[in-house]
Amino acid sequence: MTPSAIALSPEFKASAAAERSKLIERFEAARARSEECARLAEEAAREADRYARTIRELGEILELEDQLSIVELSDQLRGERLREIATQVLWRHFRAGDVVHYKQWFDLVVADGYRIGGKNPAATFLTQVARVDSVERVGRRSGLYRLVAG
Repeated sequence: MTPSAIALSPEFKASAAAERSKLIERFEAARARSEECARLAEEAAREADRYARTIRELGEILELEDQLSIVELSDQLRGERLREIATQVLWRHFRAGDVVHYKQWFDLVVADGYRIGGKNPAATFLTQVARVDSVERVGRRSGLYRLVAG
């Protein structure tokens, strides 16, 4: 018997419609809370990264930590440092098995306040992230990468 073949009383329909409206409100409130929590978590992660960089820099000044390598002295990411930061950013936003386009990945790194070196930063980024061990290419020349557990 199909749902349309079942005769529903007007009282039941009114009750079901009222319940549906309540559930829609609860869903929207939960979704809004989820989006706010995600925004706060992202903000906290960026703040923690800033603190970590400052702690490291002060540790170097106080000779409590090794000095940064020349690669890390530049404010522009290149090479191994670019791969490290890009990997950290990616794993903060995605999980193993997820697929991401390199432009979206690039935008996430830039949104976290990092600058990519080179004449063409997007090309520099793409060249380096293709060498990250925890991702694999999806298809040929698609620009898509899948996260793999390391």
